[in-house]
Amino acid sequence: MNNPIMFEKDTTMPSANCVAPPRTLSLSTQILDRAPKITVFRSTGSDTQSSHPHAHSFFELFFIEEGEGCYSIGDRQLWAKSGDLFLIAPGEVHDPSGLDHATKWIVGFEAEALHPAYTDANIFLMLPSRVIESFLPINDLKIKHFYIPAQERSRWLDLFEQLKDELGNKELSFIEAARALLMLLLIETARFSEPQLPQSTKSSTQRSAKKGSPVVEKVLYFIATNFRKSIGLQEVAKEVNFSPAYLTDLIRRETGKTVGGWIAERRMTEARHLLLATDLPVNQIAESVGYFDSSYFIRLFRRLNGTTPQAWRLLYRQ
Repeated sequence: MNNPIMFEKDTTMPSANCVAPPRTLSLSTQILDRAPKITVFRSTGSDTQSSHPHAHSFFELFFIEEGEGCYSIGDRQLWAKSGDLFLIAPGEVHDPSGLDHATKWIVGFEAEALHPAYTDANIFLMLPSRVIESFLPINDLKIKHFYIPAQERSRWLDLFEQLKDELGNKELSFIEAARALLMLLLIETARFSEPQLPQSTKSSTQRSAKKGSPVVEKVLYFIATNFRKSIGLQEVAKEVNFSPAYLTDLIRRETGKTVGGWIAERRMTEARHLLLATDLPVNQIAESVGYFDSSYFIRLFRRLNGTTPQAWRLLYRQ
């Protein structure tokens, strides 16, 4: 079976006295068959490939169907067992090697898997706060850990199987079906979110979210309403009355992305929309989303979307 996950190139060479840095995984570009950027697979204890500490550029659902073992996220460890579900943020180092002999389901996806024009900002704005927190690089396994009761697991396994079949068989409207199944998995996760936290942890989490979320929302709102202009970190920091250095650290800690990354994401969202909905030439689209150097826009679009703007338009336009 073709592995839809690939390693990103790492040019950093460890010295003789250092441990090799965790590898970073990304979803392989599936341009030819227009498959959404989702991967789902079931790994059993009979698999020969062993796991290692790694991170990836996409979101991940990690569900243990059968077995138990140690699961690590960052520098925290938890003894995981059947029915446990973990949500992993992009860029978050985790180590599932303690569960190599367990049977588990892994679903990796990028924001555009839910819609071609979506970015990570949509994920943070559309999901309940508990799920959003779980998809952030927070060093707290209680926040990232869900438990699916035994009586509910057959339904979850059916959803995983259906998603796997849709992506594998590629029958009529499989893209729409895969997106719907992924959204249903996220909805089901949200439904199990509130009972998972003890009251003391829950109140602490809510206070933390109440303190940080308005700043993130204000930053994202300012970017959403001003991305067509020539804005950057300085302008955003001025809007929220923080120093650029402090805001950079805050947004990276709370969302896993930089302010510049969010600006690029929002501009790419609009660019993809214009490519689908209009016949505007690429250079005009570039200017309309805040890039006045069309060559730079094309390079950035290709890096973030896996192909050029014109090729993307031809690929996704019906």
